[in-house]
Amino acid sequence: MAAGLMKNDAFEKLRALLTPALAAALAAEPDLSWDKLQEIRLRVAQPVRLCLAAGERTLPLRWAAALQEQQLRLFLQNSVYAYEEQLKQGFVTLPGGHRVGLVGEAWFADGRLGGFKQLASMNIRLARALPGVAKPFLPYILAGGRVLRTLLAAPPGVGKTTLLRDLVRTLAEGEAGIAPLNIGLADERMEIAAVADGVPQLDVGSRCDVISACGKAQAVMILLRSMGPQVVVTDEVGSREDCQALCAALNAGVAVLASAHGGSREELLARPWLGDLLRQGFFERLLLLKRAGGRLLPAAVYDAGGRALLC
Repeated sequence: MAAGLMKNDAFEKLRALLTPALAAALAAEPDLSWDKLQEIRLRVAQPVRLCLAAGERTLPLRWAAALQEQQLRLFLQNSVYAYEEQLKQGFVTLPGGHRVGLVGEAWFADGRLGGFKQLASMNIRLARALPGVAKPFLPYILAGGRVLRTLLAAPPGVGKTTLLRDLVRTLAEGEAGIAPLNIGLADERMEIAAVADGVPQLDVGSRCDVISACGKAQAVMILLRSMGPQVVVTDEVGSREDCQALCAALNAGVAVLASAHGGSREELLARPWLGDLLRQGFFERLLLLKRAGGRLLPAAVYDAGGRALLC
């Protein structure tokens, strides 16, 4: 492979938003491809670091405060107002569905986070749709022609969101061996569908209704009342409100697909609210995920009673 990041249509919109200094540093890296790149971490006064499938790589570019300001302006496309609500939550979603996490010296208005005065760190998380990644997992979440209430769990960076996205697409398009389903997607951080101008930037299927940038609990309740979904989907659940909303979906006869951070069943059981749902048998399937040989695989599968299933 030639040195640096070769052209890849899926990431050209992101490339166009990078500062010239960062773009040049990436282009100078040998044997670096978009397919291997997962995150770009920009910390003021520190070297730029890349998170790759095979580990971390440090670039010979020391990131300065002026570069941080320039990069933020490029990401916001000189329209702070358009991204105001996202900035208050510490992230910005870019064209193509890529998400930039932001932290620094916070300022508050009326007791609520209003944004950051000085931006210390950015984490650019590259989004990618991987059609077909859900197929090996379908036997674990389907039974008797219906979708089982399922929780996907793994540590950060393994691929929970990528899998959840393709499960949504597969179920919405009728590729799961059952009739196509209407999906209600609560995409609080705009990572799953990455809607822009009303259109998902990442493929979640043609029968998926998305609420973006809204708290998961509130979004689930709106979907149940307004859209009549057959399956409700959301990412990174855990709060009391999240868990109560999932129970409301059960009471409405709606299936649930959700994800959470966690490396083991024991770790999840120790969490308040979410652990209670697991003990009560709310989730008919718990899928723990792992990545091996560049592939996303089930690490363990449990039924509603906590019994380990063959995988």
